[in-house]
Amino acid sequence: MTQDHNWHHELPRWLADDALPLWTGTGVDAATGTVWEALDHAGAPLADMERRLRVQVRQAYCFAQSQEPDHQALALQLFRFAMDQGFDPDTGNLGARLAPDCSLISAPHDLYDLAFMLLAAAALIEAGFDVAADLTRLEAELARLKAPRGWFESAEAPARRRQNPHMHMFETATALFAATGEARFRSMAEECLTLYREVFLTEDGRVLEYFDPDWLPLPPDLQRVEPGHMAEWIYLIDRYEVLTGQNSGLDLAHLFQAVIDRRDAAGLLPDRADPLSGSRRMWPQTEFLKASVTLRRRGHALPAGCSPEEVLALMWRDYLQTPVPGGWYDKRSSASDLLSQNMPASTFYHILVAFRFYLSGGQGLSANP
Repeated sequence: MTQDHNWHHELPRWLADDALPLWTGTGVDAATGTVWEALDHAGAPLADMERRLRVQVRQAYCFAQSQEPDHQALALQLFRFAMDQGFDPDTGNLGARLAPDCSLISAPHDLYDLAFMLLAAAALIEAGFDVAADLTRLEAELARLKAPRGWFESAEAPARRRQNPHMHMFETATALFAATGEARFRSMAEECLTLYREVFLTEDGRVLEYFDPDWLPLPPDLQRVEPGHMAEWIYLIDRYEVLTGQNSGLDLAHLFQAVIDRRDAAGLLPDRADPLSGSRRMWPQTEFLKASVTLRRRGHALPAGCSPEEVLALMWRDYLQTPVPGGWYDKRSSASDLLSQNMPASTFYHILVAFRFYLSGGQGLSANP
């Protein structure tokens, strides 16, 4: 399955010649200077579709890591849009949903969105931009959500607590520590990691998604397990250990086994396990790839079907052979039938990080497209 691909040639070419030109070109709304939420499968913008503020800064994060000055300038432009126009002037809350004309529809001051605002700031710092004042403001906005353990998920303290935003806070805090060397960001990452160890992670390696206000797991009928998040934590824990020099005390091989035990018949990760869903989006496969690269770099033997090259071949077959160079299919059934109607811009963040991590041999994100 893997012998026909030279991934160290194909992936940099795809990123540099196809994906980045598409998403910094057609993917940009020239009238507003923002990015579209999605393109259709023919590569046309879905101009009437609502947008999410988080997509603006996820693309900023991606473009900031390009070596092209125009792409980095676009990254700063998207970040500035989010900082200057993304907050509700009446409540001060960070926006979430935008109308097609980019006006605010909702502003819940969401932890997930703040995490990606901060992640974009980290990437811009790494690229050499001075966003110190913005970082100070974003830290103050994050402080509004501080809870006794972790952070509340929005300005109105929710009845249901969630794993996912805290996973991205872990990612963001680690990235900010790497970009600035400031100990407070390492402490934030450690707080998230403690939640993972003590609250989110089960003994059998699953990651639970939903909890009550006291961080007790919701019952099985209200619970969810996503193998993509299980794999994503493996990559993020590895990055934390490498970038901070701290040992997490976690057995990543055990965690990886729990991931691969939940593959579907095609050898890929379903959107949901326990019970199994009949669909699989592209993003969990990118996290599967990153986890596989991590385990191989650490010297672990990988079962059949789980090498990075085998995962890449399956991803390429089911998601990346599209009529639009640089595009993707977002969702398929477990039988590989196409379910999605468009290509979400938000997926580029997953793809870019996964491909660059693979190209670096799991050493980091130094293999710029």
